[in-house]
Amino acid sequence: MRLEYEDINSAIDYYGIDKKKYKEECYSCIDKINGNVNILDKVNDIYNLLYIDKSDEYKKLWKIKKISEIFGQEYPKFITNVLLLLGYKFHIENIEKMKLNEEQLKIQKQRVKECFENDIINKNYEEIRISQMLWGTYFINCRIIEVGRLQFEPTDNNIIKIHIPSGEKLEIEKVVKSVEDSRILLKKYYNIENPQYICESWLLSEEIVQLLDENSNIIKFQELFDIKQDKNGIDDILNFVFSLRECDNYTKLQEDTTLQKRIKEFLINGGTIYNGYGVLKI
Repeated sequence: MRLEYEDINSAIDYYGIDKKKYKEECYSCIDKINGNVNILDKVNDIYNLLYIDKSDEYKKLWKIKKISEIFGQEYPKFITNVLLLLGYKFHIENIEKMKLNEEQLKIQKQRVKECFENDIINKNYEEIRISQMLWGTYFINCRIIEVGRLQFEPTDNNIIKIHIPSGEKLEIEKVVKSVEDSRILLKKYYNIENPQYICESWLLSEEIVQLLDENSNIIKFQELFDIKQDKNGIDDILNFVFSLRECDNYTKLQEDTTLQKRIKEFLINGGTIYNGYGVLKI
């Protein structure tokens, strides 16, 4: 499948993305992809994995940190952006198939738009990360619904993964209401009843709790779960707390918030932070 400008134009319009910042970069990327058979073949393989293949093979991409590991060192810039834009037709089909209401439709399109813009505008990266490309496809493929403060991802055996969008305070009343309201939509859209909720996050970290004041919203959030230690969480800490992809010198971490300052000191003193795996108790 050769890539076409028209598909990019339609996707940019559908998600309301700033054309000036995107169109020329995408066109240049498409020209380079179409002009290189090896890269075009790889793009088609990833496209198939993201949008057509019904297995869980796409999850393997979460382990890849550098785009060059997929496409080689000479890959054209914006290739992840283009791959996510190419999914817009599937998004339209999936929304219609799921019969999402207007609120969910608005949320879905906004979250995909954020995947396109956060890395480019807010973090000044040259292109979106693999993680943002993948996260956008979760909404395109309707793998997630957002209800109030939280997002919910159905998995196997009626187990629902809770995701916590950044940007708002983690007020416990909103969290509880979000869980309660989600049960209605999980039944409506996924035919799931009596779900079990789990959460894997740095917000459930035992080490983070030690750095917080007793009235912290994060501590109140943790009290809703039975928690055990999970994998090393430094990548999530750097991403969600410091807006960094990596850091080889913790002394250079910013200290704009109390939490940043305490985490920085903890890391400089040799501390290790692990994510927590929690099963919701309510």
